[in-house]
Amino acid sequence: MSRYIVIAFSAAFLFLALGFFLKGQPENRNKRVYTLMKPHIPYQLEKRMSGLFIRNTKTDEKIEPKNSEVYLVLDGLEKDWGKKYLHLQGDILSVMDDNNKTIETITLKNDSERNYIHSFFSL
Repeated sequence: MSRYIVIAFSAAFLFLALGFFLKGQPENRNKRVYTLMKPHIPYQLEKRMSGLFIRNTKTDEKIEPKNSEVYLVLDGLEKDWGKKYLHLQGDILSVMDDNNKTIETITLKNDSERNYIHSFFSL
C-alpha cells in the first residue's frame, strides 16, 4: 500500500515539474521572419553570474526577472514592441522606427509566416 503512495506522489511531482518547465519556455517563432526582425528588436538576452537578464539596447535599461520567468517577460516585451513598430499590409511586414519611417520591409512567403505574425504579435 505505501509503495503505491510513493509511486503516486512521484508521478504527481513529475507531472507538476514538467508542467512548470513547459510553462517557462518561450513561444515558438518562425525562424526566417524572426531572424530578419531580430536586429531591430531592442531587447537582448544576456547572461550574468546568477542567470539571465534582459537589456534594452536603446535605453541600456536592465530588466531582471526571475530565472523561471525570463523567457515569458522577453516574449511580452517583444510582443509590445511588435504592436508599436510592426505594420502588416497584405503579405508585406514593415518594421518602423520611432519616427514612423520604414526601416525594413519583409515579404511573408507562406501561411506559416503569416500565422506567426498574427498569433505572436496580434497584427
